[in-house]
Amino acid sequence: MTDAAATPAQKPTTVLFFGSQGSGKGTQVKRLMQFLEKTTHRAIIQIDMGQLLRDQVAKGGHTGELINYFLVNGLRVPDFLAVYLQSKRVIENMSGEEHIIGDGLARGDDQARAIDDMMLFYKRHDMQIIDIQISEETAVNRLIKRGRNDDTPDAIRNRLSWYKTDVLPQMAMFRDRGRVVHVIDGELDEETIHQNILKALGLV
Repeated sequence: MTDAAATPAQKPTTVLFFGSQGSGKGTQVKRLMQFLEKTTHRAIIQIDMGQLLRDQVAKGGHTGELINYFLVNGLRVPDFLAVYLQSKRVIENMSGEEHIIGDGLARGDDQARAIDDMMLFYKRHDMQIIDIQISEETAVNRLIKRGRNDDTPDAIRNRLSWYKTDVLPQMAMFRDRGRVVHVIDGELDEETIHQNILKALGLV
């Protein structure tokens, strides 16, 4: 089924995207947003933690300098900072009817509990998780090819390492809290992955 033929969502979609660096989740977030823009009349609140952090760096100042050090070296920023940024993004833009799409969230226990508690507060009891899985070899190859400044070999290794130790365990917490986790094969082609995500979320 193509995007144009899809049935519009009858209620706001709330979804968090997971996937190691190089999994293509940024591309799939963008495609889901485009799909929702075509098929619904709702605004979208996107919580892109990487972009929020880069925005802070661009503002300069002492905090921006410290964040930049973490990003350049592939380190995970402290939970307090991520919790503040993700909460601020939602609180300042939420009216109640928007779709919410999160990317790069729940990188640690406190972050995961904070985003889940926030969704419970806003009565998003149907929040779902998309977990795009790829091999480490695929991740490294894709990251090297994209050629971003912070994609140095050491930074890549650091990010893949803390993704395993700090991020993957959050899946158990979300499942314990009753959230549905959809595992998506990220080794497939972009269009197939997109369609599989739409089906998992019940949008087609």
